[in-house]
Amino acid sequence: MKQNPSAIESKNIARRRKGTIKAKSEFFRSARYGLTLQEHRVVYYAILAGQQDGKSFEPVTLSIKAFQELFEVAGNDYYREIRNLSNKLIGKSVEIVYKDEKGQYLIQAPWLKSIKYVAKDGSVIITPNEELKPFFEGKPFSSTEFRYLINFSSQYAERLYEILKSLDHKTIVDFDPEDIAKRLKAPPSCQSRYNNFRARVLDPAIKDINEYTDLEVELRERHGQRNKVTAIFFSIAKKKAPKLPTRSRRAELSPPLSDKDQDKLMEGLLGDETPARVRLESTLEVAQRQSVLNGTDDISMDEIDDIIAGRRRGE
Repeated sequence: MKQNPSAIESKNIARRRKGTIKAKSEFFRSARYGLTLQEHRVVYYAILAGQQDGKSFEPVTLSIKAFQELFEVAGNDYYREIRNLSNKLIGKSVEIVYKDEKGQYLIQAPWLKSIKYVAKDGSVIITPNEELKPFFEGKPFSSTEFRYLINFSSQYAERLYEILKSLDHKTIVDFDPEDIAKRLKAPPSCQSRYNNFRARVLDPAIKDINEYTDLEVELRERHGQRNKVTAIFFSIAKKKAPKLPTRSRRAELSPPLSDKDQDKLMEGLLGDETPARVRLESTLEVAQRQSVLNGTDDISMDEIDDIIAGRRRGE
């Protein structure tokens, strides 16, 4: 008996939620990139799906409704929000320094090759950039679990976890504050002012790591002249990962869509070309944005969006 496509997708998504993304340890340690939580989930979902299915870095298909649910795309005009998310993500890249027997290299590459919307099926096809494939194959490798990323509220938690996980054979690791800030792609104000970096990047990320993952992390500092922080130390202890909640899924679309429904979907995706973050989405969100801005200087709009998304979830 032929299985319902929606049921197959539900099983696949349940498997992805419990999945483990593997990458070369050196990639986790040295790569430099900045992704929001939503962007990170999209990228790693696509990579994880390929690794689980034995089709690494090949196109991955999701229903648009599942895309909305998995990556927590909120708002009344969520089709437009999905398009805005994917449009920004296509422009996001990663920097990787590596070496082989021929010499040393710096590669700058986009995470994704393309994102395609198929109106008739009500689906989205995500194609990772195959140039990155060598960094997610072979040994020595480290791993991160997708369920951690689903639960993080700090956009820096996943990246810091990857760095520390690749070094978890040690109990204490040290970093130059400026170097770790660059690896995490912290905002400029955090790279130049350590107090901002600790309060807005390190402390929230460590809180997430300790609450949701298999690592227990503690931060210490070394001070130099005029009390300047000259080095930071992370103590790393392994532990059993806590049982994390599973979020229920909303109803799925029922493809194939009629011509009329396809028109509605495309209208929703294209809609008003004004970026969503420029629009006044609701009185509540405007107030939330303003309260964040009033209490924090030089915060990026991506960080504000992540904070608002966390408040929507009650975090």
